[in-house]
Amino acid sequence: MDTHQDASAHTSSSADRLLGQDYWLVWSTPNEGVTADQVTEFVDEHLEWLLGLEREGVVLCSGPLLSGPGTAPGSGVTVLRADDEESARARASADPFVVHGLRTFTLHRWRLNEGSLQVRIMLGARTFEWK
Repeated sequence: MDTHQDASAHTSSSADRLLGQDYWLVWSTPNEGVTADQVTEFVDEHLEWLLGLEREGVVLCSGPLLSGPGTAPGSGVTVLRADDEESARARASADPFVVHGLRTFTLHRWRLNEGSLQVRIMLGARTFEWK
């Protein structure tokens, strides 16, 4: 019995095997002249908004940008689950930093293809490790 399969029998490309899950990437930049003190003033409200979206299952990931071109207090990236651009834009527009005029954002449809996540949950210790 021959267990060898002809490689040409597999017609799908590598790209066909990728995840191909679409999300909305929100690239947030502070408005000119915004200070760290102004950001700090609204950070609790911003975090409550984000944690609410997280509880709803809308946020895939989010966090501040710490370095790179144009990075300043209030810079950040958030990846949202949304059915369409209008829904994603409405969510991003509700960010307290945006509402209070501290920053603007650009919205990008983003396709997640590759990567890996490892999470270890220790029930007794009520802790987790993220790798």
